[in-house]
Amino acid sequence: MTVMERGLAFDRVAELYDRVRPGYPDRLLDAALCERPIRDVLEVGCGTGQLTVELIRRRLRVEAVEPGAKLASIARRRAPTAQIHIARFEDLELREASFDALFSATAFHWVDPRVGWAKAACVLRQGAMLALLAHVYVTNEETRSAQEALRDVYEAPWNLRDEKDVVAGALARLDNISLLWAWIENPAIGLAEAGELFGGARFRAVPHRVDLTAAQLLDLQRTTATHLSLGAARREYVEHGISELVAGLGGGFPICQLAVLAVADRR
Repeated sequence: MTVMERGLAFDRVAELYDRVRPGYPDRLLDAALCERPIRDVLEVGCGTGQLTVELIRRRLRVEAVEPGAKLASIARRRAPTAQIHIARFEDLELREASFDALFSATAFHWVDPRVGWAKAACVLRQGAMLALLAHVYVTNEETRSAQEALRDVYEAPWNLRDEKDVVAGALARLDNISLLWAWIENPAIGLAEAGELFGGARFRAVPHRVDLTAAQLLDLQRTTATHLSLGAARREYVEHGISELVAGLGGGFPICQLAVLAVADRR
């Protein structure tokens, strides 16, 4: 499955995605938006419009792009005043230097980096803001054994990182937002040239912890790229393993995340 196909897989579970995926803390959005006056916003990968509606609630004019038709349909219902294009960001024709900010929440790592960073700079006005958000899984002494067990169920090469490592790695890469975001989301998206397009990044993180039942964890996992890439037989095996795992933990599975924001200005 290609990167593009993996990104589009979420459209198959649009309603579930909308129901179980978490939003972002107000303080992260407010931290980004308080830096300068903003009116015109482009949102890349708006999904079901969770962030879109929050931007509109803050009296911003939002134009969004989402390749998944079902996801975009939900976003249009939720945020009817936004202009939402069903397309890939890489393919959509957009006016140059026409936005005060570009926001992307848990989506920019699906954009082709050979196109995405340069195109983001192209559509932003000089000095305008690129703001990237994500939820990053982290671990600690209390939760590591459960998270390792889930990794074993998937037989996935997940690198379990603690909060201090994630934050320290991000702060060490503030000179290039693409390398920072590669550390957060996907090593393949980092480009040295992006440091010439955007100034130094600012980084914030808000921790979050919740315990999920087996049903809640299954629903959440069914909206992940890892789970959606499984064949039917393998998926059934994994879901049975998740149910057994949570039962063995006493009925609750610990989820530890950082909601993170990285912001940089177009040079």
